[in-house]
Amino acid sequence: MKKIILSAALVASSLFAEVVTVLPYGGQIDYDNSSDKSAKDKATLVGAHATVGTLEYLLEFDYSYLKTDYKDSSIDELKQDDITLAYAKYYDNFMFRIGDHYINTNDDILGDGNIIMGTLGGYTWDGYDKYSYGIEAFYSRYSDGQDENDQITADKTINILQFTPYVSFFKSINKDMSNTLLAKLNYEYAPDYEDDSYTSFEIADTFGYKSFFATLKYFGGEMRSGVRDSGFTVFNTLDLIKDGYDIKLGYYVTPSAMFSISYGESNSEEYDISTQRMLNEGTYSVTIATFSYTF
Repeated sequence: MKKIILSAALVASSLFAEVVTVLPYGGQIDYDNSSDKSAKDKATLVGAHATVGTLEYLLEFDYSYLKTDYKDSSIDELKQDDITLAYAKYYDNFMFRIGDHYINTNDDILGDGNIIMGTLGGYTWDGYDKYSYGIEAFYSRYSDGQDENDQITADKTINILQFTPYVSFFKSINKDMSNTLLAKLNYEYAPDYEDDSYTSFEIADTFGYKSFFATLKYFGGEMRSGVRDSGFTVFNTLDLIKDGYDIKLGYYVTPSAMFSISYGESNSEEYDISTQRMLNEGTYSVTIATFSYTF
């Protein structure tokens, strides 16, 4: 029912919008080959992202389905649905954004989750160059946390508060080239975990040349059950995410159609759901392909 309501809201809004963009995507997550570092084998991700808006507002909708297989075939595969809806309003030199990310999963550790998000940001123009800054806030609540080895100190409900200040700078080099630099700092307060705070950061640079663009991201610090990508990516596990990188290459086939592919690797300490303990640090990789079209 929730999927139907959100989809209907998106369709209704598109009737009054100037620009509609749809972006289907899919990919795979490959986990560390060593059983001492990961109990998971691989995961498949498929989804669709859509935006509707004008220069004054933007409505975003995202749905994804994740299926994770384990090295031990006796463990049931993890299945998860994510639904995200966000609305942003833009003014002359500031903006605000509110949204919700809902998770339905058969994971017994954290259970279903809901993430309420908000952003307050500002921006200034200097010719064709743009400076942006602001802060994102996320409140995550999970319904059924359970753990016998005290990674979680609460019996059931898990609450996490995250603040993410950010700054970015878009530079128009000439009519064919541009560059965007982005920096984010994530602070998590997790009172229901044994370690109740985590800090991480993200630095990204995107270079565009005519119809091509390339993005390089680097992640550092430590994140547990945190949020990235302005609320569209949620790590709803007890895994301790550490440093990593991501490379994305894209090409505009036409001004309205774009194809991209990304590959990234991250180091993490995985939480084994069968033994309910942290495994040794390992590495997992993520490969995602996307195609977008703007009407």
